[in-house]
Amino acid sequence: MFTNFKPDRTHGAVHLRSRFWKDISWLTQASPVQGFPPLRAPTRGGVALLFATGACAAGSKESGSGAKSAGPAAGTLRIAVSSYLSSWDQDFVGFDLTALMLYKNVFPYMIDYGVTDAGGSRILDTQNIVPTFAESFEPSADQKVWTLKLRKGVKFASGNEMKAADVKWSKDRAFAAQSNVAGIYRTIGLTEASQVQVVDDYTVTFTQAFPSALTKQIQAISLYVFDSVEAKKHATEADPWAKDWQAKNAPTGGYFNVTKATQGQEIVLEANKGYPGPDPAKAATIRISVVPDGSNQRLQLQNGDIDVALGIGQRDIADLKKADGITVVSAASNEQVAIQMSVTTAPFNDVNVRMALAYAVPYEQIIANVYGGDARPTKSLVPLDMPGYDEGGYPFTYDVEKAKSTLGGRTVNSELVFETDNDTQQAIAVLVQSEARKAGIELKLTPLDPATLAGRRQQKNIPLQLTSGQLWVNDVEYMLATSFVKGAALNYSNFTNAEIEQIYEKSHTTVDEAARLALWKRVQEVFAAEVPWVIICQPNFNLPVRSSVSGWVQPMDGLARLRYLSTSA
Repeated sequence: MFTNFKPDRTHGAVHLRSRFWKDISWLTQASPVQGFPPLRAPTRGGVALLFATGACAAGSKESGSGAKSAGPAAGTLRIAVSSYLSSWDQDFVGFDLTALMLYKNVFPYMIDYGVTDAGGSRILDTQNIVPTFAESFEPSADQKVWTLKLRKGVKFASGNEMKAADVKWSKDRAFAAQSNVAGIYRTIGLTEASQVQVVDDYTVTFTQAFPSALTKQIQAISLYVFDSVEAKKHATEADPWAKDWQAKNAPTGGYFNVTKATQGQEIVLEANKGYPGPDPAKAATIRISVVPDGSNQRLQLQNGDIDVALGIGQRDIADLKKADGITVVSAASNEQVAIQMSVTTAPFNDVNVRMALAYAVPYEQIIANVYGGDARPTKSLVPLDMPGYDEGGYPFTYDVEKAKSTLGGRTVNSELVFETDNDTQQAIAVLVQSEARKAGIELKLTPLDPATLAGRRQQKNIPLQLTSGQLWVNDVEYMLATSFVKGAALNYSNFTNAEIEQIYEKSHTTVDEAARLALWKRVQEVFAAEVPWVIICQPNFNLPVRSSVSGWVQPMDGLARLRYLSTSA
């Protein structure tokens, strides 16, 4: 579920990747399906109850009314990122976080999350998926057939109008080439191109093998569309899906079009004035510059050379809170920081050892000293803000005496693995080591470079490791699929439980919300008893921007929607 993160920049240390990017890195790092989290596909279909009728057409809480765009506002926004993207072809890209963010802004996605307020912050609302480039996306009564209706008049930069044939070609391409989307579609019962049918120029149907409560969530990350008329011009007998051409040429038709791309240096986005739906781009132009070093980003931000820095570490961000002309946008995040314990490796194959460690971790001290209080405590392996979260899911607080008694006076030894040069993880590891020793758990701190860590994670042979990351889909079924069932690629705990397996299988065809919540409550009861993870906290998201910047919406999937941003400078 989680991946290696690169180090935060601290005083005297080099920052290799921003906290922003760290938030989403796990989504791709261990995925067998590039660009999407690794899942174990459902094994059966079935009959289900109504769940999401009409939700897409209802629009977001703040927008999504279907009103025609009023066109972009004036102003140029300057954003620094840490790296240039590797390819423009989303179907075949993974492990490239700059690319994944750009795709959200330049591809026409048919549906997306709405926006809501949470604790004074504007965040993407994962419970409210709304049509964007689509006019509607509605299920049949049995929830198996979903009808997508396109907005009329949406044009790609080529001048070609986006039609149902483009959607069909995009999905045919995915299935034929077994791209990212083909992998993720298995979770909702879509395995063949024939299940996607054109009804007329502006209508497409998706016929699933079974109804699924995850349909809109999965389609929200999968329903992007290529300009098939243009792409076909560049297809060859050897390359029938124009993969070579698409990798080198930016997609068009989204909220922004790419008007300039200088390899390794800069990408210029211009607002798509022809976008006919709600929430058009606020900024007319966005210049994205590549600034690998976080310290240089900080300097450029302070000098007013950039407006948004997506590559600055936490300690520099803390300093910037006091800087003139700088605002640090802060929002609740669904990033989880945890210690995963291998339940098949001694000494953590003993549940009492796992419980003892859970009692020995100084949760409040970590939040105060490592995160400066800028994190939320949590009481479940199910993330805060995820439907079904239950505080009974993790009944452990810092109590060394209870840790000692749970361990029964024994002394056990293990290593605690974390990322080399990751100052945040190192600080947590030191605190955990100190307190665990008081309980009788001796931990050898083992920082590993990314390649070694990835290799050991693939081998699933790490007894104890610090992890951090967030889920793309805000649903417990998805969480189980990524991390807690047999075959889940991110199940670093090697956790297996017969009841969890049964619940997971049952969840595929359970679409009634109350029934799903009942399942998730039981899941958390099992986790509380089995303790595969120590769950530490959920850090808040912080982004330093010039004070002239407004409109930031916290992306709960970690991929910034630039359309909401603007500058008054």
